[in-house]
Amino acid sequence: MMVTAMAFICLSGCEQQQQTKSTLAATAQSEAGPLRFDIKTVMRSSGPCGPDSSTCAKVSIVYPEAVAGPGKQRQSINRYVQQRLQSIKLDLNPDANTTATGNGAEDLADFFLKQRQQFIESMKTMPDMPAAIAGWEMQVKGKPLYISEKVVSLRFDIYHFSGGAHGNPSNILQSFDSTGHALTLTEIVSDTAQLRKLAEQKFRQVRKEVVGNKTLEEAGYFVEGDTLPLPQNYALSPEGLLLYYNPYEIGPYVMGATELVLPYTQLQSLLKPAYRP
Repeated sequence: MMVTAMAFICLSGCEQQQQTKSTLAATAQSEAGPLRFDIKTVMRSSGPCGPDSSTCAKVSIVYPEAVAGPGKQRQSINRYVQQRLQSIKLDLNPDANTTATGNGAEDLADFFLKQRQQFIESMKTMPDMPAAIAGWEMQVKGKPLYISEKVVSLRFDIYHFSGGAHGNPSNILQSFDSTGHALTLTEIVSDTAQLRKLAEQKFRQVRKEVVGNKTLEEAGYFVEGDTLPLPQNYALSPEGLLLYYNPYEIGPYVMGATELVLPYTQLQSLLKPAYRP
């Protein structure tokens, strides 16, 4: 009986050691290669939604999840993605709780539908209530924009409509270094004043039909004179530094967003050595 017990203990211990070795080997293998993403999708609706439904709320959230590559970088980027998804709730309700620790995409989808339901309850006494709730929609499309040994960039295209004259599109960009640190613009370039001048030249090329020979202020932009601020969203891309001005950031909604790409050949003297291709 004692021999049998000892054999069982030995067998169990050997199996645990083997499982531990297998787990460590799998972890080492996943961290040895380059950063790799899977694309995850969360879909929600307020109920059965036919193609002609005008009062159905729909949510589609697509986001990247780093599943292989250096552990610290992978964990940092995944944490950023989850926090970014949570922060989108603030566009719908500035008092929203963004500290939830579950899946950010699922939490955002549920939050959007709950906001709609609360709005329906508050509008029940209004005769035009059906029109007011028509076509609620949220779309989030997140994806890797650029992956190299030195830098990883993500892009999120966001659109939501919850009544009103028009929907609300926006774009979020973020670059990370090889450790997963989220890069600021001053960490990417050495001279933001010179970068602003290049951005203004490019802006005038892209928006020449609107700006012409006028100052940016005279053309209707929310700036003083001709001083174009750098945008809130920027990232390194395969072509160069991508600068993105969201609607309302420097101009009225009717002017839309403005996307600028400053090629690497133009930025060699401005880019920090660590981020030159």
